[in-house]
Amino acid sequence: MYRLQSNNRCGSGMILALFVLTLILGLGVAFVSVASSSLVTAKRDVLRARALACAEAGIDRAIAFLLAEPPEGELPGTWRCETWYTETLASGESYKIRAEDGSGISAGKILVTSVGTATHGSVTTTRTIEAVMDLNVENVCVWNNVIFGGVGQAGRSINGNVKIRGSVHLLGDGEEYTDLDADGHWDDVETYTDANSNGQYDFGEPFVDTDLDGHRDAREPFVDVNGNGTRDPALTVTDMASEISGDADMGNTYDGMLADLRSRVPALPQTTFGGELVDTLEAKLRVKHGRVNISGSATVGAVNQPGDSDKETVDGTYVNDGFGGTAGVGSVYSDNGYANGYDLGDGVVTLPVIDHGEYTHGGTTYSNYLAYLQASATVVTGDLNITYGVPQTIIGPNGSLVVDASGNVTITGIVYATGNITFGPKKKTLTYSGSGTLVTPGSMYAHCNVLPATRFPTVDVLGLIAGDRIELATGSGDSQLSMALAMYAQHKVISYKQSQIVGTIVSSYYEMFNVPSIFQAPDLADNLPPGLPGADPIWVASLSVESWRESPN
Repeated sequence: MYRLQSNNRCGSGMILALFVLTLILGLGVAFVSVASSSLVTAKRDVLRARALACAEAGIDRAIAFLLAEPPEGELPGTWRCETWYTETLASGESYKIRAEDGSGISAGKILVTSVGTATHGSVTTTRTIEAVMDLNVENVCVWNNVIFGGVGQAGRSINGNVKIRGSVHLLGDGEEYTDLDADGHWDDVETYTDANSNGQYDFGEPFVDTDLDGHRDAREPFVDVNGNGTRDPALTVTDMASEISGDADMGNTYDGMLADLRSRVPALPQTTFGGELVDTLEAKLRVKHGRVNISGSATVGAVNQPGDSDKETVDGTYVNDGFGGTAGVGSVYSDNGYANGYDLGDGVVTLPVIDHGEYTHGGTTYSNYLAYLQASATVVTGDLNITYGVPQTIIGPNGSLVVDASGNVTITGIVYATGNITFGPKKKTLTYSGSGTLVTPGSMYAHCNVLPATRFPTVDVLGLIAGDRIELATGSGDSQLSMALAMYAQHKVISYKQSQIVGTIVSSYYEMFNVPSIFQAPDLADNLPPGLPGADPIWVASLSVESWRESPN
């Protein structure tokens, strides 16, 4: 009996052992299956991540093409690719991109599609990103403003108040100099006692150590861009680039322009703002050095007025040293607020200087830009007086100027006078036709209206270039003027009356009295007369990604 029970128990143990082994084997097979499946999933996830990274790299490449690095050398912002542009990043990794102009609710935008591909062995995965981008391309050359100010003078760029309609760009950079003693600042001449009366400083003679550097300094060379005889440093946060007060303001429309002047310029561009189609000058305020003081009822921009045809707010303000005055930032009405600094960096835009520095054109190098202009012009020796009622004819291979007894002026090319140029007499109107430029290394004086015969600047456009200054209505008995011009004066522009001017003024420094009104002509930068300095466009593109999504493949 006992032996039979023992044998039965042994058989039961074997069955149990087989069951356990079978269970372990099944669990092992299941584990291997799960592990294998997890490995496949992990590889697929890695491929998907790599494909997404490739698609994102494609978006980055499209942004670079749109902003500054188009593959075929196109202008910034103009690249479009309706067929696929493909690039391999590494073995098994690539992307293809295309860019198209949007339509419908995406009108005015750019639609970018990027497909990233990742391959491992025989397995390939793709992922697709679609992005909607808002691109702004701007020509920031000096002539795409109503006022462009260079180095400044006496701690400011504009002295006086102006009613401004359009973009303003003030640098306040100061004047370049040669740092002979490498002390990091410009040294003016330090006075000394000429003990031995030889007319020069000798070591050991007493001197006034103005900058406390332990040695006597001679005046270091500098470029006197504004012609005031002393070196002007860059404006600081305590200096005023501009002061806007009283009746002065900065606006974005042709509000306040005389009807006769308005009839001689094209209609303003239009944009959609606040759901409305409105007129706009696309005005921006850029100030690199110095504060902008706003006082009294003056404003930069204005409160948007729904229902009218104008865009009252300015498109942007970019002021490094901020706003001051009694009104300050409370009177800034800008699409981007008031806290943005200067956005173009050093050296992107500079004041063109015409009396200093070599200039090369067509393989020929000239001592300066004025010398180039003289070589490219019909030259008049002495002063040039353009006078209503006094006919004159100047004809040459490079430019011509014809004035009849009724004050009608026909100009072509470049006419260069070695003396000063004067427009007159007061209370008369000179009416010009054609496209041409008057140049003097000296100064220009305007005592009368100077207006286009038809449409400024697309049909008739007159440029003025002065090596010294341009004075507007500064003579005895002069009255306010009406003008449509492109004006450059290296040293200074002075205005004495409540004149109305359409066009652009470029200079180192401004003196404005009695609040003149100056209006930008948006088409001027594309229709400049010959010879204007700084005429080449400077394209700057900015881009924002408005939406981004992954689309199913």
